[in-house]
Amino acid sequence: MTSAAMIAGMLPLALGFGDGGDQTAPLGRAVIGGLLAATAATLFVLPAAFVLLMGRASTVSPSLDPFDPASRHHTPETPDA
Repeated sequence: MTSAAMIAGMLPLALGFGDGGDQTAPLGRAVIGGLLAATAATLFVLPAAFVLLMGRASTVSPSLDPFDPASRHHTPETPDA
């Protein structure tokens, strides 16, 4: 929504309305293009990269308890009471 509002607000600048519009229009177009590219990257590229990277990750949560026999950090000693 913020990107859409910013793009809508930059349209008059990009279209070159008003005095000196021919000088400020390229700035407006550049800002709109950057917002469109950043929004598309945020909505499509970033989630796709996340899915690719997390597809290789394990879903099993490792145990850090040293007294848990299934833990990598298991020590065969018993805790002192």
